[in-house]
Amino acid sequence: MGMAQGPQNKKNLNVELNLLPVFDILSVCICFLLMTVVWIEIRQMETKQAIGSQSAAETDKQASIWMTIDEGNNLTLVTKPVSGAETKQTVPVKNGVIDFDKAKNVLTAAFANNVRQTHILPAKNTKYDQVIRLMDVAKQVGIQNIGLSPI
Repeated sequence: MGMAQGPQNKKNLNVELNLLPVFDILSVCICFLLMTVVWIEIRQMETKQAIGSQSAAETDKQASIWMTIDEGNNLTLVTKPVSGAETKQTVPVKNGVIDFDKAKNVLTAAFANNVRQTHILPAKNTKYDQVIRLMDVAKQVGIQNIGLSPI
């Protein structure tokens, strides 16, 4: 006895895909993209390289302050005037981080002595937020030319 083969034995191939969850995921991704772009635009800091961006002949001698962060987060500030002797001050660590209040006082005094550029030399274990905060303190004081050595 033969069996009839035909459309009765085949499964229905007309399957509808529900695309609504895909559109939901895409809309959430687009929202995150837009929020990230706006957040990055708001939170950026304008800086330019203080030292090394021009040739030696184009660079005028300016007073500068070099900030070195050691392995223990102690901050050493060396003021290099145009003429005269260098001065060195150390800001000891406070609760495991840089004492930003004392650093701001030293930078304010340096700015009063016509220091307009600084260079930050962090240690390998220095946290990025401390470097950024130190750059922010220098900007608040009025120092616009900030250089940063790679960590």
